[in-house]
Amino acid sequence: MREALRVRDLGRSFGDARALEGVGFALGRGERLAVLGPSGSGKTTLLRLIAGLETPTTGEITIDGRPASRAGRVLIAPERRGVAMVFQGLALFPNLRALGQVAFAAHGRGGIERARIWLDRVGLRHRADARLDELSGGERQRIALARALAQEPALLLMDEPFASLDDDRRAEMRDLLRSLLDDLGTTLVLVSHSRADAMDLARRVIVLDRGRLVADDGLETLLLHPRHASAVRALGLGELLPGVVTARGEAETAFGTVRVPPGTGPGPSLILVRPDQARLAEEGPGVEAEVVRLNLRPPDSTGGRRVAIVRAAGQVLPISPLGRVPEVGDRIRVRIEGECDPVQGS
Repeated sequence: MREALRVRDLGRSFGDARALEGVGFALGRGERLAVLGPSGSGKTTLLRLIAGLETPTTGEITIDGRPASRAGRVLIAPERRGVAMVFQGLALFPNLRALGQVAFAAHGRGGIERARIWLDRVGLRHRADARLDELSGGERQRIALARALAQEPALLLMDEPFASLDDDRRAEMRDLLRSLLDDLGTTLVLVSHSRADAMDLARRVIVLDRGRLVADDGLETLLLHPRHASAVRALGLGELLPGVVTARGEAETAFGTVRVPPGTGPGPSLILVRPDQARLAEEGPGVEAEVVRLNLRPPDSTGGRRVAIVRAAGQVLPISPLGRVPEVGDRIRVRIEGECDPVQGS
């Protein structure tokens, strides 16, 4: 597969502050990548460097086999990279109507008629004459997407593009984008805090933490066998408990001894407890804990309607009661079932 993008040892500093350091990965044509990580981890800086809106302090960016940026230099101007970007704020032009927004990007590629085609593809041909203040949030998102794809980019960069939408509109936009990308074969780099966005649109994920790349793998691998705490948090996989892995293939935690995968090296680690592993121990082994809070489950979740937040030895953990639901202040016994993955990080 021909490479659409390669990033080598990429770094960006602002004075003494390092926004990115030593980031490297490659994408094949048509591949879809989600970039996850906490706020301030360097996700938007990475997109701006790829787009040519920032100059790298170290490293190199190659787009479609052509050196586009290297340390201290932008070699290919943003408008000549074959890259389109949808910003979180959308950056639509306040003085242009819907058709004009798209026609601006389609200039030289069929102009007005091509803009009408793209409005039709995002379901907004009937809104061609609408002013920006007459468009809903979802319609503005569609206009921004049409404007980006009307440029026929080889690489589409998206920075939290659906952040302002409710869950239903967000799901609609993901369906639309996935359908368009399937048709076009466009390479996607998506920055998002949303696990649903990543799982719906990408099959590969990188995770940034304090400017460094700490995970780069297929989505399924990261879901089943995460190796870094930032990946666990970014994908919402469960709770992390401090623990110590022993030579017996177990880990000691505040909630008792848990099994870990064979071959795990001994020493301090964070232990991933997935949502279905921590249970109220009606009988058998368990660790005594205090119920400190009761949370309601989302309506679409499985299991009981409430989750008990319990505390033992200074650590807290949500549990899914199987039978009776305890009350705040109750002393109960908790058991962690199954094998737990140790992960690194803090």
